[in-house]
Amino acid sequence: MHTLDNSLFQIVFTPMRKLSFRFLLFLIVGMFACHSIVAAEEQEGPLYQVKDGDTLYSIAQQFGGDVQLLQRLNGIENPSLISIGQILLLSDYSGVSGLVDTYAVQPGESFFSMPLKLDNDSNTLIKLNRIVNPHTLYIGQQLIYKLTDHLEEYNPVGFSVVGERDTLLDLAINADCSPYELMILNDWSNANLILTGDSIYSPVSQTMSSIPSPFEDIVISNEHPSQGHPVVISIDTDHETSVTGLFGDTNLNFSSIGGRQVSAFGVHAMSDPGIYQLLLTAKRNDGQLVTLEMRLRVADAQYGSQNLMLASDKAKLLEDENVRATEDQIISDTVSMFTENKLWEDGFGHPISMNYITTRFGMRRTYNGRDYLTFHGGVDFGASEGTPIYAPAAGVVVMSKTLDIRGTTTIIDHGVGVYTGYWHQQESKVSVGQELAYGELIGYVGNTGLSTGPHLHWEVWVNGVQVNPLEWIGQEIN
Repeated sequence: MHTLDNSLFQIVFTPMRKLSFRFLLFLIVGMFACHSIVAAEEQEGPLYQVKDGDTLYSIAQQFGGDVQLLQRLNGIENPSLISIGQILLLSDYSGVSGLVDTYAVQPGESFFSMPLKLDNDSNTLIKLNRIVNPHTLYIGQQLIYKLTDHLEEYNPVGFSVVGERDTLLDLAINADCSPYELMILNDWSNANLILTGDSIYSPVSQTMSSIPSPFEDIVISNEHPSQGHPVVISIDTDHETSVTGLFGDTNLNFSSIGGRQVSAFGVHAMSDPGIYQLLLTAKRNDGQLVTLEMRLRVADAQYGSQNLMLASDKAKLLEDENVRATEDQIISDTVSMFTENKLWEDGFGHPISMNYITTRFGMRRTYNGRDYLTFHGGVDFGASEGTPIYAPAAGVVVMSKTLDIRGTTTIIDHGVGVYTGYWHQQESKVSVGQELAYGELIGYVGNTGLSTGPHLHWEVWVNGVQVNPLEWIGQEIN
């Protein structure tokens, strides 16, 4: 048997050199990992246990700091050599110790329900997450919290939200317990201090819920939308209930699809990035209104900009504000009508066989170097004149006419607030009121209206707002 006193590389000359070298490497890595675990556990501060898929970079992003700082704190020489279950010391959280983890805020939850949900006091959550305004938590936000032994003890306990008209007796009846039991479980000394929207524990063995009756489940397709992106909300209620909503200052329309209340809407491409309020209101059969207040974070889509140079005859179309405003209003009035039924099956396809995109959605635009600023409200497909245009999904034609700026125009209503528009056509082959199936001919690519060359300008409107058509193609509503 060879020893290591002369050189580690003596091992490579043995018949078992590959196995020995791998075994030695395993021992070395194991020693470093154990050393870093012991080093982390001996120091004061919050600790994190590495999970499958974690990297030092992702951990640094999640908890703040940087990779180099994590390496120094934990005695890690190679940032690639961390293992599942390894304990890491985190930085920049003075006064906090013990294991921590993260939790994604769910629809209907607020900061004031988190202490109960995560068994952490408010001050700890504020310190760990550097929260300035507790009212600005948004759906999907990752909250850092301390792991406690008590958290698992509460898992079989129900979690509910106090409704507008709920009394202590109502809450006790719903929880199948006595008012006295409920007061003990929630450490209440005065039941008169219970407020609408408060989160409470209930002694029932059911999945914890953060939303009040009649809401049972809320699914949001895009919890972190960017400017110009679509969002679909699907809600399940415990009985026949009508639902309305508000995103920012935009009213939401709901349809019944597959037994759920569904609403689709768009984030305007020119919206400022930031936190936006989302209100959902359910009306019970007894007339009682239950409102959930949530927030969505809208990200900057990083759209580029361009300046288009137009010939004098084309430029005149933009110079006449009345022409622009009148045409914009015609389009807006058409796509703002709400058809409750969903008219298509499956997802949307492309309206043209060509996949050559000349201009993407959202580009900020100026014309001939002037101050007039707008954005590109659709996707431009480059194609020769006469290229066929097909319906990307079933719907009903609600406009087929020639406009000054958009040229020969077709608009299709697909139901539930979804419309598609086709500008600058050479010729339209459909008429208003005509029902179209997926793949049916609409018209042909042209160069009419305010256009600098043959192309199809394709738009998708959701709840009266233009969204990126390429984002809508993959969107499901069911």
